Amino acid sequence: MAHDEIVNAALIGCGRLGRTHTEQLTQLDTARMAAFCDVKEAAAQALCEEFGGDYATTDLNCVLGDEEIAAVYICTPHDSHAELCIRAAEAGKHVLVEKPLALTVEDCRAVGEAVKCTGVKLFTAFKMRYYELILRARELVPAPIMVTMQMMDFPWGASIWANDPVMGGGNVISQGCHSCDILRFVARSDPIEVFAVGGNYYQPSGVTDNICATFRFEGNVAGSWVQGDAAQPPHASKFFMQLFGEGIAVTLHNRFCTMEVARRGEEPEVIEGCETGFLEENRAFIDCIVNDTPATIDHIDGLMATLMPLQAIASARDGEPKPIKALLE
Repeated sequence: MAHDEIVNAALIGCGRLGRTHTEQLTQLDTARMAAFCDVKEAAAQALCEEFGGDYATTDLNCVLGDEEIAAVYICTPHDSHAELCIRAAEAGKHVLVEKPLALTVEDCRAVGEAVKCTGVKLFTAFKMRYYELILRARELVPAPIMVTMQMMDFPWGASIWANDPVMGGGNVISQGCHSCDILRFVARSDPIEVFAVGGNYYQPSGVTDNICATFRFEGNVAGSWVQGDAAQPPHASKFFMQLFGEGIAVTLHNRFCTMEVARRGEEPEVIEGCETGFLEENRAFIDCIVNDTPATIDHIDGLMATLMPLQAIASARDGEPKPIKALLE
């Protein structure tokens, strides 16, 4: 498309994340949220009026058939992502889909086939890749030996949709896809296999609610992942990561807003930052449309971030290591 054209986007799912993405687009000169679609008409209409959209609707076909809409944002419950991504791709719309890409490997593969067949851009929304201190840590340890990622929350409510085994998959999948994506991102390689311990300890839905896993990445990089909702540790905070290279250790805590760097023979350095990501991922998505370049976080990244926790859960269930990369070959 021409560089002076505005990308008209449509929001599918007018909840909290839909509002957040719409707010980000108001900060970009190259895109706007033109249409709002939700099963609840009042929710779509409210955002449409607040952000000056062209129309609100409960009819998905209205959005997908609108030739003025170039891209859609899918911010619906997880179990609907695959179908909506495929329908949007077949309608010729570029897609930003909230994480996870889908809840099963089969659905992730189906989305990937739709993207390849139609040629649209699909961007999986892993905003944590754009956290300023994660990017800084990745630069400081370009050849890691070991990486660890921990994301621990207080117990999720049994009735919330994200904790439903069909709609959301529970914390280990719903938020664990973030953790696994970041682990793979800083390891700079794909995981070969995983061994994990964990399971369902208390959530009444039966979802895996806490897990501890070890990944073996290419290049013999060791990765450790702790995920669950038993409790949120006060010092480490909900998000905690460490990267170890030869003679250097980098620790991220305080929701990844504080970084401590220890180098052999030097005093530790403390670097403060802030939470970033939403604006940066929106800019990257719109830029790949405007410039006709590949999506920087694509359907393959989305597939890997679903496959990693699913294979970890499978390992925890039967006590055996599970392959990961071989499943993609």
